[in-house]
Order: sequence, then structure tokens, then C-alpha cells
Amino acid sequence: MIIKGKKNRYLRSQAQTMKPVVQVGRDGLSENLLKQIQLLLSKDELIKVSLLQNTLVDADQLVDALTEFDGAIVHIQTIGSKVVLYKKSPKVKNRKYSIELEKI
Repeated sequence: MIIKGKKNRYLRSQAQTMKPVVQVGRDGLSENLLKQIQLLLSKDELIKVSLLQNTLVDADQLVDALTEFDGAIVHIQTIGSKVVLYKKSPKVKNRKYSIELEKI
């Protein structure tokens, strides 16, 4: 799934003031880390992930691993060592950004 245009711009603007909720460190990409990111996305819909200096993983590897793990995860933006990810929440009560995206 790819989000383009005004929808992508909206999600980027919302992520601008967010702080990273997950940090990828020396351990790299593990099954546990991928599950944690998937759980956070199902709850919050939009998260920011930070890649620490001592990690051996780059942003492209992280995005590839996540989209392979869960095809519904969408890469919104990468700036330096920060990656913004989006996934529509399965629970209606957790949908904040997807409701706004439907209006656009």
C-alpha cells in the first residue's frame, strides 16, 4: 500500500512534532522488535522510529523487514535516522488518523 499526495502530506505534518517511540539499537531487527512496532501501530496508527548510531541496520532495511512482516504497514517518510510509519488500526476506537485520511 502506498499513500501519496495530500494524504502523505497530512501524515508527515502530524509526525513532525512526534517523538520516536521505538529505538533500533545494536541488536538490530529481531522478531520481538517487529512485533512491538506492529503492536504500537495497531494502537496509535502513526509512529516514529529512531535508528541509533550503533545500529547495523539502515532505514531501507527496516522498512523492507516491516513490510515483509506485515504488508499493511506503510512507510511515510525517512529523514536521517528517523522513520515514520503508518498502519490503519483494526479497532475503530483507535482510529484517529485514518478518519482524517478518509476526509481528504
